[in-house]
Amino acid sequence: MIDELTDIIAKHEGLRLEMYHDTVGVPTIGYGHNLNEPISEKAAYIILQDDVSIAVKELDDRMDWWRDLPEKAQIVLASMVFNLGWPRFSRFKKMISALEDRDYSRAAAEMEDSLWYQQIKSRGVELKQMMLEANE
Repeated sequence: MIDELTDIIAKHEGLRLEMYHDTVGVPTIGYGHNLNEPISEKAAYIILQDDVSIAVKELDDRMDWWRDLPEKAQIVLASMVFNLGWPRFSRFKKMISALEDRDYSRAAAEMEDSLWYQQIKSRGVELKQMMLEANE
């Protein structure tokens, strides 16, 4: 019954991938999901997985060499793209240049020498350490 119910609601609601206001002004997205209501932990994790996939695809599309880096460096880059979005991440030109040279210590120093690093506190410390460990 759940599958049939889901299908009929999806048909009636229609899919809207951008936020809109429904007929009574409620902010809504997807198949009629009321954004004034909290989402489930399961839904939040699904959105996270989708957002991570988008960050990885950005790197695949724009820096085809990034997959040749050690796994820890790849995780750092994908985390940064997730956090910053591609436009802001792409301004880390010195860090990106260091990675092209496979100079992980310099890349870590360039990360630390940024407003982003100051703003994100413990995340920055952990990601910088991972970048330093990419050398190992």
